[in-house]
Amino acid sequence: MLHPSKVLPKRDFSSELVESIRLDGVQQPIIVRPSHKSGMFEIIDGHLRHKSIPADQKVLVDVRYDLEDTQVFKISDATFKRKSRSTYERALFYCSWVRAVEAKYGNRGAQIKMAKMANLSQGEVSHYLSISRFFEKLLAHNITERIFNALKNQGVNKLYAIAKVEDKSAMLEVAEKMAENPNMTLKELKDIIEEQTSPMRAIERLVEEDDEEESESTRVSQLTDAAQELEVALNRAREGLTSFTSKLVANPHRFLSPDVFKRIRTMLNALKKIEKEAARIIRSGRKTSVSNKQG
Repeated sequence: MLHPSKVLPKRDFSSELVESIRLDGVQQPIIVRPSHKSGMFEIIDGHLRHKSIPADQKVLVDVRYDLEDTQVFKISDATFKRKSRSTYERALFYCSWVRAVEAKYGNRGAQIKMAKMANLSQGEVSHYLSISRFFEKLLAHNITERIFNALKNQGVNKLYAIAKVEDKSAMLEVAEKMAENPNMTLKELKDIIEEQTSPMRAIERLVEEDDEEESESTRVSQLTDAAQELEVALNRAREGLTSFTSKLVANPHRFLSPDVFKRIRTMLNALKKIEKEAARIIRSGRKTSVSNKQG
């Protein structure tokens, strides 16, 4: 007569709970509400307890009537916070809660309302929503189970840092490196993110993406398109730098902040790296040309 909630996300199965129930039985009643299915009840709290008992076993339940979806999350949240949860589980739970609030009150202010209900800050809710979208992207890109499982137990700050990476290839590479070294610090992770999202790595990635099975004309076309795209990006950067320089000359006192100086040095170093990388590509192209002629 019981079925899983239609609004709460699925929980990871716990073998420890199965053993505990086998030894001690179900200690707390499963909380349910009348289902839209005739004669059935929807589980609000106690999904893992329900999964851990035989299908034909009768169990004591606590029936709650006239509950809205947002109230379902409020009740489930009390148990949710008592148990250890992975960051992935928490992100799914809070994301589903926001959707329930949106369905009742509309999109405007839904995150604020949900944060008050869950006694969380708006920043915490925003972080969890970003992390939930990050895992959705991983699943869409058919990430391996090994990487997925390694990431879902990472801390909020580290997962939020990866979630902010917009480039798909860079995001997947960072995820792979974190799975290989799950104990890395947040600083180490941010260094890797900076490396994988740098202009030099973007150029390297363009070269790595060349498919050997593609025709030469296709590769030439891709290479030309990539070079033109790079030129457009550089032109935009040049226009921005020209505008900045003119404003700096006109009123240098506006830009005396030490942070501005550091950012200018960072941009200069990045441009030097791009210049060196371009020279390396030209040299490698010459070697390939000589090799082809000799062949």
